Amino acid sequence: MPSIAFDNWFAAYLGQQPFQVQRLLRNGMATRFLIAWSLFESKCFEGFVKIDRLSIFAKKVSEEKSFARGEFEEAGRHFHDRYQNRDRLRHLLHGQKVNGLTEILGKQFEDLADDELLFMLLVVVYRFRNNIFHGNKGVDTWLQYRTQIEMCTNIMQYLISFGEATHNKGMQAAAYGGA
Repeated sequence: MPSIAFDNWFAAYLGQQPFQVQRLLRNGMATRFLIAWSLFESKCFEGFVKIDRLSIFAKKVSEEKSFARGEFEEAGRHFHDRYQNRDRLRHLLHGQKVNGLTEILGKQFEDLADDELLFMLLVVVYRFRNNIFHGNKGVDTWLQYRTQIEMCTNIMQYLISFGEATHNKGMQAAAYGGA
């Protein structure tokens, strides 16, 4: 049973019409993304992701013997191709400097090291999260990015499961500059 009070509150919070929020919540895509984000952030980053720690985390994960690059190939190709477009890249970065990302995007996809591929994808997931929570895009815009949001959700699902299957505490420590 839908909660009209929540839908109205959430719509006001987002500056959207209530019917738009109801449409988004019925779709479920954003809800799945946000649930995955919450788990990803708590399980892999001790509750708070900082963009400057994504490369450390990517390196640590990619060095694990059980890391499966193939899990990221489709999304990697998609986003690598997508952000060859400078206007899209500008929107992704949203005025933020992300050390190493433009160099990664300047390479051929086949030449990316595992940690570079994962770092690029983590930046994309991070920015999609920020756009959903803090962006000025409306619900219609979110729904236009269904493919990208579903890819981001799949990336987080893999990393959550991967983190729990390996030594998650060690991965978290590495994400925050520890050993």
